[in-house]
Amino acid sequence: MLFSLRLHLAIVFTFLCSSSFSQNKVAIIGGGIAGVSGAYFISESDPGAKIILFEKEAKLGGNAQTVLVKNKEGLFVNVDAGPQYFVEGPWNDYIAFLTKTLGENPYQTESVAGTLLIQRESQEKPVLVSPLGIKLRGEKLGKLLKFKRFNKEAYAMYKNPDKWKGITIETWVKELKFEESYKNEIIYPFLAASLGTTITEIKKTSAIDIVKLFAFRKPKASNKFKVMTEGMGTLIQRVGEKMNPEQVTIKCNSPVTKVVRSKDKWLVTYSNNGVEQTELVDFVVFATHADHTAKILKSEPDLKEVTNSLKHLTYFEAKIALHTDSDFVNTGKPAFLNVMTNDSNQLLSNTMNLGMISDRLNGIYKSWLSANAIEELKKSGKLLHVSSFWHPLITTEFITHLETLHKQVNEFPSLYLSGGWSEGLETQNSAVISGKHAAEKYKAFTSKGK
Repeated sequence: MLFSLRLHLAIVFTFLCSSSFSQNKVAIIGGGIAGVSGAYFISESDPGAKIILFEKEAKLGGNAQTVLVKNKEGLFVNVDAGPQYFVEGPWNDYIAFLTKTLGENPYQTESVAGTLLIQRESQEKPVLVSPLGIKLRGEKLGKLLKFKRFNKEAYAMYKNPDKWKGITIETWVKELKFEESYKNEIIYPFLAASLGTTITEIKKTSAIDIVKLFAFRKPKASNKFKVMTEGMGTLIQRVGEKMNPEQVTIKCNSPVTKVVRSKDKWLVTYSNNGVEQTELVDFVVFATHADHTAKILKSEPDLKEVTNSLKHLTYFEAKIALHTDSDFVNTGKPAFLNVMTNDSNQLLSNTMNLGMISDRLNGIYKSWLSANAIEELKKSGKLLHVSSFWHPLITTEFITHLETLHKQVNEFPSLYLSGGWSEGLETQNSAVISGKHAAEKYKAFTSKGK
């Protein structure tokens, strides 16, 4: 009798579980914050799903690369070669995700004032340098007041984005009531530095998307930025370690080379330790850059239109060097962001003085540089680390192609294209939002399958 009751309860329990949770197999391609957050949110919505997270590198992180380099005292310290700072408000989804996965107070932070210096390489005196604290440093007050007015204009756009939809940076700046010399010497170099690209490319970008990078505070608000002491990449790896291994399998050193349809499923081909392997899955999330996604999908004829749209999304390369060369900053008038231009107001270098964050980072500089400049650093023995990043160039055409792409992908219930770029502006926060959206589409997929 007791055995019969236990058997009955087991059958009822199995039925309830099978009716509530799927037994779907999910592939997530890309182990950055978009892929990791997508894996978490999908596993949370469906505890019955079996998720495989593929990452081509040896560890999770994606663009969030935390590396160990030596500071001025010769001690090894964590430095983010990729994305670095965050602010409460615009990064609330990212902060909430870390708290949810790692617990209360999941990280230690350091803060830095958003000081700015713009200087021509051939001149000792800066074109513009912001106050350090509340102290002016000999610069012309008129230029600072104009920059404050520029920030006010940017904040107005940030708060009313619909009004500026489809407007480029060049069109917006032309309408601003500043002298042309001020626009060329200060505004354009600052905007290009905010994205890490050239003056030519920044002019073509979507104004509202670029403004989002810096205009998230009221003009009178504190200009303090926060930095993760252990690094953004390290935190992603910690989240990966918290995943339930019985539900989420993480495969690093496993680049995916091809994804094709196989009846109502997807066949994922990947390489593991040089050996080609496959997985047959029910649902696929791409948490990779658009160009990489296009290469993986090029063999699937049903996704030809999607692949073509992906190819229309323009990218640019940013080479970021960690080094010890103080020639890229003005040591007499220290600022966190140092923008150096030539006599034609074209961007030469864009350098963060990391020593202004913390004493532990003293003597370390983080620069967006050309390949030639990096080679010179290497020859001088001052190069600590170099990474190459590919970022979407968010032009107005990019936004239009992205809207078309989302409509095309919506025709495939078991496919989702994730990543910060899929939300328009690529940040750690937009990547987490894309992870939530991946889980929402997966939930719709499982609901239709019942």
